[in-house]
Amino acid sequence: MEVISKEKTWWKSLSYNTRFSIIGFLSAAALGLLSMGALGGGLYYTLLPAIKNHFPPFNSWSGDWVWPAMIGSGMLWSTGFVFAGLANHYFSKINPPKFLLILVYALILWVWINAVWYLILSQQVF
Repeated sequence: MEVISKEKTWWKSLSYNTRFSIIGFLSAAALGLLSMGALGGGLYYTLLPAIKNHFPPFNSWSGDWVWPAMIGSGMLWSTGFVFAGLANHYFSKINPPKFLLILVYALILWVWINAVWYLILSQQVF
């Protein structure tokens, strides 16, 4: 009984943002794998046009690299929740408005998926 109560106390001692980031990380990583690339494909459509226009169109991709890239991008994107949670933790110490914290959190996730897809696509030979 004592072990269970310590675990509950530990989890509840974490801030809401930390709990959200942990759950987001685990959920996105699992969804990236279990969706068989649908998460990565969906996230591809949120990229900057500069990145999309630098590489061949999505429909022209072929080869053995495409499916692992789709699955891997969704799973790698989940680490963005960790980065966003850390940034939010330190940024919240200056007491900005709540909407600004949410905006920064979402912006970090968006910048991270742009970086992930750019790194994946720049390694491919089209």
